[in-house]
Amino acid sequence: MTKPASALYAINHFDLGKKITVHLTKGIEQAGKRPLVFFRADDIGIPSHRFQQLIDCFKSHNLPLCLATVPAWLTQERLVELRRLTGVNTLQWCWHQHGYIHRNFEKNGKKQEFGPTRTEREIRASLTKGRDRLEQLLERDFRPVFTPPWNRCSNTALQILADLDYRAVSRSRGASPQPPPILPDLQVNVDLHTRKETDPQLAVNNFLEELEAGLASGLCGIMIHHQRMNKAALGLLDILLAAIKANSNLQPVTFTDLM
Repeated sequence: MTKPASALYAINHFDLGKKITVHLTKGIEQAGKRPLVFFRADDIGIPSHRFQQLIDCFKSHNLPLCLATVPAWLTQERLVELRRLTGVNTLQWCWHQHGYIHRNFEKNGKKQEFGPTRTEREIRASLTKGRDRLEQLLERDFRPVFTPPWNRCSNTALQILADLDYRAVSRSRGASPQPPPILPDLQVNVDLHTRKETDPQLAVNNFLEELEAGLASGLCGIMIHHQRMNKAALGLLDILLAAIKANSNLQPVTFTDLM
């Protein structure tokens, strides 16, 4: 599954490490406390070379990663290979649910798997089947957190998630509608790979501003799509992880910690 790389990776990043450090410091100062940072990798379930590169990068820095896993993509055979790459360190990897089949059901408007077109019964059935499948395959490693494909879902879906005792949902910054009070939204506010800019320098500037603002909020969520990672993207991820690891004023976490 190959997708185009962001314009963020069309220029040389030889000095980006220094810039990242500056914006990390600014974000921490604005937060007034030790900010929490989590990484969420979407569209997990199929072993690949790019997935291996992603995992190896996080292993090399010993930082945690939330793995948003598509239930319909995951099989026992694929899980064996994925776990061969990750190992079974449950403190480092947070396996959770990413839709059910990752398919768009909306004929108009933005893509959604759990949008207004589907009935309450259909949504409940898909959520339940997806959760049952991941619980069966992942067993104790599964965490009852839901990341909707394309970071959006209907109010009906949010209510059903609460009814089914999911512990949290994870969408994009400013997502609507609001979830029920018992279902916290652990939002991502930094996008590494699905950016819309066509100008590379603008993409860099916006990325750094997102990083600073996310830290200033106290909880910085960084979204990853490994299928869009090229050599430059892997290099930038390595720089970013190194900067976060080196800063003792940041606290890397997973959804397990946040729940």
